[in-house]
Amino acid sequence: MSSLILSTITVFAQKNITGTVKDASGSLPGVSVSIKGTTKATQTDALGKFTISVNSNEIVVFTAIGYVKQEIPFNNQSTLNIVLKESANQLDDVNIVTTALGIKRQEKSLGYAVSTVTAKQLTEAGNTNFASALYGKAAGVKITTAPGGASSAVNVQIRGINSINYNQQPLYVVDGVMIRNDGQNGAAGANNNNYWDDQRVRGNGILDINPADIESLTVLKGASASALYGSDAGSGVVVITTKKGSKNRGLGIDFNYQGSMDKVAFLPNFQNTYGPGYDRETNVANGANEEGWIADPLSPTGLRPYFRAYANFGPKMDGQQVRWWDGSIRSYSPQPNNYR
Repeated sequence: MSSLILSTITVFAQKNITGTVKDASGSLPGVSVSIKGTTKATQTDALGKFTISVNSNEIVVFTAIGYVKQEIPFNNQSTLNIVLKESANQLDDVNIVTTALGIKRQEKSLGYAVSTVTAKQLTEAGNTNFASALYGKAAGVKITTAPGGASSAVNVQIRGINSINYNQQPLYVVDGVMIRNDGQNGAAGANNNNYWDDQRVRGNGILDINPADIESLTVLKGASASALYGSDAGSGVVVITTKKGSKNRGLGIDFNYQGSMDKVAFLPNFQNTYGPGYDRETNVANGANEEGWIADPLSPTGLRPYFRAYANFGPKMDGQQVRWWDGSIRSYSPQPNNYR
């Protein structure tokens, strides 16, 4: 009889409690609600609400990623409303990345590869453009810089390096806005793989981004990572979040300075004897004589150089008066050292 009474008391000591978990912004879904020292646990629903069975003197534990854990003793209350505080330390331990359309996710929960680079990493080497600053800091990203100094163009390759369209550029998204990044190469266009092209990269849109303005940079490598951006993101996506104003006590000043000096390593050694021209056969095929002179009745000598020639060597620059391509009569003479 005694045993039966004790068992009955234990049963009636259990009680279901309900409640809501919030933070400073509102209801928190997915918060783990458990009874300390037991296996009883549940989670808050989409509205932050929960229900759990508790015995007297047990402790209810509330935990969520990025928030301070709370332990609340059960004192026979029927409702329990909790406000969780954010934990800066826990946020540092969990790698939160910005994915497509600015959605923030835990990196370990993603099904594709991402690389995140912080503002400090981008600016510590003093690079003048962020693509050069990205070199060596994101795994699997190929950076190619065109010659020409600090303002020269940069090609970034994330996906499809071994494909036919190997040199397609990724999509750049700055604070949720897609930006143009046209290659402006030469006659062959963005791919710059035409034999007759000049094979130079003259500039692209990402040069307009100041590395000092970047708060964080996320490289989305997988096809599923860029699905929300459409076909433009077929070669990967670079998501850039810029710095914003923040509320701080007192006066805060950010200051940085960097300088650079460029000097030409060497200048080409031009010849100043012959003008532009082709070989004899090509000159003759284009209506000129073997040396590259073509008939021109308006020229004092009746001849002028074949100005449409782009190669060496053509007619000898002997100083005679000829009609130039703009119609003026000038001496056909070299202009040494005008390249500098």
